[in-house]
Amino acid sequence: MAELIGLSLGAHLQSILAEYHSRQSIYGYPQRKFYPGFPGYDFSVDFHGRRAATPLGPASGPHTQMVQNIILAFLGGGRIMELKTVQILDQLQIPRPCIDVRNIGFNVEWSQELRLEDSLREYIGAWVLLKIIEKMEILGVPQGDPFYDTIFDISVGYDLKGISSPPLRDWLRRIMHAEEDVARILDTLPPEYAHLKKLPIDPRIANSATLSTFHGCPRDEIEAIVQHLISEHGLHVIVKMNPTLAGYDFVRKTLHEDLGYTHIELDPKAFENDLQFDEAAAMMQRLREFARSRGKNVGAKFTNTLMVKNNQSIFKDEVMYLSGAPLHVISMNAMHRFRSALGEDFPISFSAGVSKHNFADAVLCNMKPVTTCTDLLKTGGYTRLFDYLENLKNAMEAGGSHSIAEFILQNAEEGFRQNISTAGAANARRIVPQLAGNPRYHHSQNSKPPKKIDSRLTLFDCITCNKCLPVCPNGANFSIPAGEMQIPKTNFQYFGEGEFAPVENGEFALEQKFQIANLADFCNECGDCDTYCPEHGGPFIEKPRFFFSEVSYQRFNTYDGFYFPDPNSLKGRIAGKEYLLAFNPANKVYLWKNGVVEFLFSAEHRLVSGINFVELAEGEEIDMEPYYTMRVLLDGILSDPQNYSSMMLRSGGRI
Repeated sequence: MAELIGLSLGAHLQSILAEYHSRQSIYGYPQRKFYPGFPGYDFSVDFHGRRAATPLGPASGPHTQMVQNIILAFLGGGRIMELKTVQILDQLQIPRPCIDVRNIGFNVEWSQELRLEDSLREYIGAWVLLKIIEKMEILGVPQGDPFYDTIFDISVGYDLKGISSPPLRDWLRRIMHAEEDVARILDTLPPEYAHLKKLPIDPRIANSATLSTFHGCPRDEIEAIVQHLISEHGLHVIVKMNPTLAGYDFVRKTLHEDLGYTHIELDPKAFENDLQFDEAAAMMQRLREFARSRGKNVGAKFTNTLMVKNNQSIFKDEVMYLSGAPLHVISMNAMHRFRSALGEDFPISFSAGVSKHNFADAVLCNMKPVTTCTDLLKTGGYTRLFDYLENLKNAMEAGGSHSIAEFILQNAEEGFRQNISTAGAANARRIVPQLAGNPRYHHSQNSKPPKKIDSRLTLFDCITCNKCLPVCPNGANFSIPAGEMQIPKTNFQYFGEGEFAPVENGEFALEQKFQIANLADFCNECGDCDTYCPEHGGPFIEKPRFFFSEVSYQRFNTYDGFYFPDPNSLKGRIAGKEYLLAFNPANKVYLWKNGVVEFLFSAEHRLVSGINFVELAEGEEIDMEPYYTMRVLLDGILSDPQNYSSMMLRSGGRI
């Protein structure tokens, strides 16, 4: 598979500026769905002594591992970013596909897909880019406005040996004290942004960590890891709890009897081996005292995904991990029981089946942050975040509240409005018992897969529904404005001494105005675009694949694909053969090479001249199908230079 490869800060900044000014979008995300803030409503919350403009964010996962992921989440209104989990084993072989969100959600993906150093560069790069966006007031919001208040929360795993290892120790130190790394990243900006190289940026990128541990991790090891993160690194710590904490009998009854997901097969051993409720509650009580004695906070996150047996055909692993609607019901119940045991003021963060329909209720339960993942993998992608906050505003407006605190207090029953903790717990007592009876979470409402039609994807032309563009967490799919065309397709026959005669070979036709393509270095082949594509085959497999550089193009030489050796030239590999098409903007001619011949064409596909580099038999015919393919791609990208994909490809990420 093609590995994820990040781009320079300059490439990101220039593409953002160009695209936003020319088409009012960023990474393809349209301005009409940017979160603008709602005048008169304060969504801000405190999280470990820092202020975030909203309690919403992407959960640790596919939406928080690269620069563009985090910027896209910010545009939708995310302000607490749970960075994708880092661990000492940073060269994992993750099965493909790794995500199945046809209705609810399953995955086999569990930590970062980048090397530790690359993850650090992406996270710090995103932090710096957000500060530049604020400084330049790109979104039209004045610098210094609370609108920009954003928190990065580290996610780290999975055992004490790895977390206390020198590479992880150094990684944690650098993200908490990032002076050198911030300066290094700023210094890579091209000359036109020289004024930004000395921009003062808070180097304390994170002061909290969410801890993920392996299923079956012993209680004493979890406790030791938390103590290590607090005492050695000075971090506030949230411990991510597994849904097995709710107990096998409760989960089985909820999943099978109450919600109707009888096809999901639980593993009783997972419940036996995981942390038990009573020992988890006692552990967190001890850790809370330990943290307080050192001026830090601890809390719990509900919940991790639920390990179930793989009885389907999407993945190859023996187990898979459940998310989405049914997990919401299980996790909310586990949360409520746990907080009741620990005390209503015990800090809780939440991420399980969150959507626009239940986000406001989760906020009412006084949880922060409330993060989401599975829902963002559905049609609309990051733009769905805006609806979460709009629904929150509508709920607040209906009750006459204007801040999160007012919202929580006013919705609690009388007698439970002394403080936010008491009110949040009271709201949970009302909300949680109703969840299992809500049809929204039942199998009958979540069993229909996205519609497929009787059609298979090919390199060009599909129904161009564009569903594959926003569902990609990494912004890897994009469209090329190639235009409709129907032109004669001409091969050329060799007649000796450099003479080539045209041979008509049917038509080259495109029925759609736009063609779908893929940025290979942003694509981890998770399979989500295939899930939502109405046609069969998978956009990331069938559509033209573009690499940012020759290095990655050559590294993955078993793939067909393309890259730009310079801004006006396209090199390609088609059916394993190499080609070059170069446009000369001065005289509007195209140079075509296939290793055998070199042709010069006019803009109208007329042969200007030709020469052969190897001996050809008289009458031998040169197949020109690859030329027409590459003309479509090169002309389409050159015609749309302000799109983020065109900007990044033509610069090779070197800006």
